[in-house]
Amino acid sequence: MLELYLLEQLDAFHRCGTLSAAAEELHLSQPSLSRSMQKLEDTLGVPLFDRQKNRLVLNSTGIVAAEDAGRILASVAAMEERIRLHDKSLHTLTVGSCAPGPLMRLLPLVTGAFSGLSVSAGQDTAEHLLQALRDGACQLAVLPRPVEEEGLVCRPYLTEHLYMSITPFHPAAPYKTISFAQADGQNFIMYAKVGIWEDIVREKMPHAHFLKQEDQAAVEQLGQQSDLPLFSTNITVETIPARRKNRINIPFSDPEARITFHLVYRKADEKRFRRFLSLL
Repeated sequence: MLELYLLEQLDAFHRCGTLSAAAEELHLSQPSLSRSMQKLEDTLGVPLFDRQKNRLVLNSTGIVAAEDAGRILASVAAMEERIRLHDKSLHTLTVGSCAPGPLMRLLPLVTGAFSGLSVSAGQDTAEHLLQALRDGACQLAVLPRPVEEEGLVCRPYLTEHLYMSITPFHPAAPYKTISFAQADGQNFIMYAKVGIWEDIVREKMPHAHFLKQEDQAAVEQLGQQSDLPLFSTNITVETIPARRKNRINIPFSDPEARITFHLVYRKADEKRFRRFLSLL
């Protein structure tokens, strides 16, 4: 029976091209690697190499064997990853979102419904989150649009509306609403982890300048000390008192400033999420 380490060494030889380079990558001596290749030939019962003076070269059979070895190793690696992800899902619920606001609302509900599990939360792009759902690396994702895909369940979650948060002395303070075009060209303080909202404001306000801050506390401190506008939403206005106390929050009027986020999870997890979904 073939041993996996022999396939790993054959694959390394195929990729590296020489015995010395493969031995260096594998942290083996050349004689040790040479013996392994001989053992592989003996196990298969066919020659895999042309042995030239001071050189070992794969023959046509060896090339076929090496290509198959690469595919087998990739399949084994994928199997190991699936097993690890499945085991992790038994103890940890991984939640991902493409924007921070929906996650602020979602996490208290998730932790309450799954008190026996560790909850891991993070942000990523919609494309990466969707792939993570397919792969089993994420169990619950907040995405900015509906998903129609076999094996996945999608349901509307909440609508978030983008605001321009300004001081009472800003020229736009009397406005009831404001468009991206009207706000374009200004300097904004922006939290670095606003997710999909950053893509939208950069596209819709190409002449604006964004002073990005990695820390949310730094954003709030600058907001208190500066007259520069910030970005808020209906969710952050509810959860951050300073946005209500010291600032006027004017909704952007453009349709792109309003996103209905959707919860997406695997159909296989539908029973698991039943209690959680009843809390929404």
